Amino acid sequence: MKVVYTAPNRAHHYKYAGALNAANCLHAFISGFPRISSRSTTAELKGKLHHSDILQTLYIASLKGKLPSAISLYLAYLSKVEQDIACRKFIDECNVFLFYNGSGLMSCRYAKKKGVITIVEAVNSHVEFQEDILETESKNLNLRWKPFPLKEKMRRVKEYEEADYILLPSEFVKRSFIAKGFPERKLLKVSYGFNKSSYHDDANIKNDQGQSSYTILYVGSICVRKGVRYLIEAFKKLSHPKKRLVLVGPNVNDGALNGLILTPDIVFTGVLKGKNLEQAYHAADVFCLPSIEEGLALVLGEALSFGLPIITTCNTGADDIITDGREGYILPIRDSISIWQKLQAFVDDPELFKKFQQNAFNRSKQLNGWEETGKNLVSTLSKVKL
Repeated sequence: MKVVYTAPNRAHHYKYAGALNAANCLHAFISGFPRISSRSTTAELKGKLHHSDILQTLYIASLKGKLPSAISLYLAYLSKVEQDIACRKFIDECNVFLFYNGSGLMSCRYAKKKGVITIVEAVNSHVEFQEDILETESKNLNLRWKPFPLKEKMRRVKEYEEADYILLPSEFVKRSFIAKGFPERKLLKVSYGFNKSSYHDDANIKNDQGQSSYTILYVGSICVRKGVRYLIEAFKKLSHPKKRLVLVGPNVNDGALNGLILTPDIVFTGVLKGKNLEQAYHAADVFCLPSIEEGLALVLGEALSFGLPIITTCNTGADDIITDGREGYILPIRDSISIWQKLQAFVDDPELFKKFQQNAFNRSKQLNGWEETGKNLVSTLSKVKL
């Protein structure tokens, strides 16, 4: 097996490329991650890593420079086309073409003519599923709906339809494609790995829940997609004399918090990294992620490693990480009442909390690291056929 792989950013993609290379399967990795970054190169991919990043660099610069969103969105679209064009010259020497959704339509068509197996990587739910759910959310919140750019959307849909297979990270994403009529045989699932270095031992699990304070932690962007308002609404109903909600992450100011009254026990920390983020996890009692759409939330694995029971939604990929009613609860989206009930249950029943806490920590030790995920990726790709 000889694989050509392309992706616009770093995320897990460098890990995937590294796993393919370690298995002697990687022919070329075409990356859109800006080469001006010190993290854009890696010794293990020497000779296999090729940059196609001019327009992606301009796109990132447009975001930092706060240019009009129409300009940034068009640059994002063009940057994927740039990658697509760059892939074609490598196709003749491979038998599998794996490409990030939006980054490979023309090369996919060329590869199919050459008898190459084509696989599109979808890190989130089907784009039309995303659009439906976000449009509904915008209307619910009386926000102006901004549909996905039509060219970008149609390009993604055509790739879903024309590729031989679709690579997915979770059962939630898989369900979204099945709901759109895709046959299960076309869907390949490889769940992401988790950084084993973040795991802690039992001695570090917080054991004074409810004695001094009750802290709920959220980590992620403060935006409509993440459903943060439903957590805030649930928190307000919570009965505890020293409750605290800590929200870690950037506020994108998209109207997610419009109309909410924010009390002093709701703390916005902004972005935290390294030791500061670890301290936020360790100081918390429960982790809550109320997203309305997310492919597979890696923060859930991080929370488990600190022995934090999880309250999340069915649209986060959570059922690939936890069992509902064991390490936490997997709830419907947009349901602040259910979130409140589960948060309150941990306050009212300390033994229940302790059981979930230990289950969470135990589960964290069972999650795949990136090495196992890389092996799963190689194994999955090696079995595909035209």
